[in-house]
Amino acid sequence: MAKDTETKIKEILGENLVTLAEYYTGDEKRLIAVCKTLDLDILRKLKQGKEFPLLFTKEELIRGVDVFPVEFLNIRHDYKIHYGEEILKDIKISKRNLRLQLEYEFRSKLIHLRSEYLLSRDGELESLILSAVPALAPILGGLGYLKDLQHGDTREMFDIVSRGYGIDVSVLKEIYDIRQGKAKFKKDKEQYIKELINVLSGIGKIIDELKVSE
Repeated sequence: MAKDTETKIKEILGENLVTLAEYYTGDEKRLIAVCKTLDLDILRKLKQGKEFPLLFTKEELIRGVDVFPVEFLNIRHDYKIHYGEEILKDIKISKRNLRLQLEYEFRSKLIHLRSEYLLSRDGELESLILSAVPALAPILGGLGYLKDLQHGDTREMFDIVSRGYGIDVSVLKEIYDIRQGKAKFKKDKEQYIKELINVLSGIGKIIDELKVSE
């Protein structure tokens, strides 16, 4: 997000703002704003902007970790505080809760991909394919966390999870490079959809058999 967007958010939230931080989802940079309170008046003011942060109250953030472990793990992995309290580093992620959400997320993403493919028209498959990286990167990061697999950037994470679980996710690396402008589409668009469905189906089976004690 642009610097003027951050400035506008700070102006609107004022003393109500607890923390403003930048984080990555796949290769997309995003903002999270943690507030003391959030009401409709605040949302109306924020709605006037062109870009919006992920919004939580401080209480929601503290209580929501067990409900949204995938999202909070993703935020915690790569973030930078731009304003306020450092409240993200102490987030504790339960592997048991993470596994439960991963099972739901993979199944829902698979259903979504199939449905969007059926609804897509000529020329629309490209955006569906490109959206796979920011959509699936946090989930694959969660898989890595379950096995204590350490990684740096998103592309490295794909390699580490692939080796750690013995599953081919090379299609995601290829799409990542296309998004970065380092490669172009080399196959028919439907082949990418086929490979993405195979990745999701394969990882879904892995999660079904995965035992987590924590």
